[in-house]
Amino acid sequence: MMGSRKSKLVTIAAIVVLVALEALAINYLGSNNYLPEGSEHWTEDWLIHYFSPRLDKPYNAVAIVTVDPESLEKAGLPSVPPADRAWMAKLIAAVSNAGALAIGVDFYFMTPTKPDKDGALANAIRNAKPPIVLAAVNEAYLKTDSQRKFLKDFIDKTGHKGGHIGLKRAKEIFSLGDRATRGVYHDDPDQGYPSLTSVLAGLPEVRAVYGTHTIPEGQQRIDWLLEPERGEVFGHYAAHEILSPQPCGKVPDLKGKIVLIGPDFAGLDQHTLPFTVGKEKATFFPGVFVHAQALAQILDGRFFHGWSTAQQFLLLFCVGLLGAAVGWPFHGMRADFLVGVVGSLLIVGLSVPFFLARMPFPTALAILTWGAAIWTGERVQAWRE
Repeated sequence: MMGSRKSKLVTIAAIVVLVALEALAINYLGSNNYLPEGSEHWTEDWLIHYFSPRLDKPYNAVAIVTVDPESLEKAGLPSVPPADRAWMAKLIAAVSNAGALAIGVDFYFMTPTKPDKDGALANAIRNAKPPIVLAAVNEAYLKTDSQRKFLKDFIDKTGHKGGHIGLKRAKEIFSLGDRATRGVYHDDPDQGYPSLTSVLAGLPEVRAVYGTHTIPEGQQRIDWLLEPERGEVFGHYAAHEILSPQPCGKVPDLKGKIVLIGPDFAGLDQHTLPFTVGKEKATFFPGVFVHAQALAQILDGRFFHGWSTAQQFLLLFCVGLLGAAVGWPFHGMRADFLVGVVGSLLIVGLSVPFFLARMPFPTALAILTWGAAIWTGERVQAWRE
């Protein structure tokens, strides 16, 4: 009797150790992007597509003004970047005079052009009525010391603040889909500046209207807002609509809004986003749209819980123990397969309430752990017999 009980305890201990090792390995591989689609991208895109907040009207606090080929052509300028800085000065002055609460400029200036045009742009920014945050980039993006110096000196010359515009694309080593842009580091010290959007949200003028929101540390998943049935997520205007509106046309209403000014050129700062899954053709969005989403998320205080490595391991370990317990009484490939499929579907279903609670479940890793643990439980039981 004692021998049988001891043998059973040894078997259980062996299963626990094996499941722990499996959970540890899968957690490490997923966290370091060695598995296809990282830890949860298999299902995350579809969760965003179906369960992200869908607006009933455009988001009121943020507006986007894009510099595009048409706007440059209408101004008699070459329809390719970089935009003429004297023209950019007029655009910023026009947005300022339209009553913007604050302005974020998603362009960074790293080299001099004509002194009078550079001066006109710096003066327009310095003399603007609302506060302005200028784009900055990690020094690694700048090839020479003179570029790094010009960028810093230009921001200092305007008397306004800078914020980095780095965005985080998926970086799986093995990718089964596109490398969509999913997040942003608001406080990444390697960037040299806090993010453009966090600086904007932290301006006294903005806090006075929208309150103060604490941004969690580390990379933040963007909590995407989906467009209403009619209209866009944000008021979106081409630069020429601000500078030279059509006769009898409706002048864009920018009063009291945080206005982001950025480029919209094919092949330049264009991103695929998670909620575009299922579309026949890839849909690209300008980076300024991603910054608008990140800014709206801060203003609303909508942040996802980020699992620590230890928390994710414990979660996978629990899934694995349950899988091993379920796999223990089954023998045969057909039964294992059926239990594996049913359990995987339950895990996918469980990911929905977790997503709605802004605690994204590591679905793909949980499914891998579930399957491995079922096999482990079944094999150990077969060996014991």
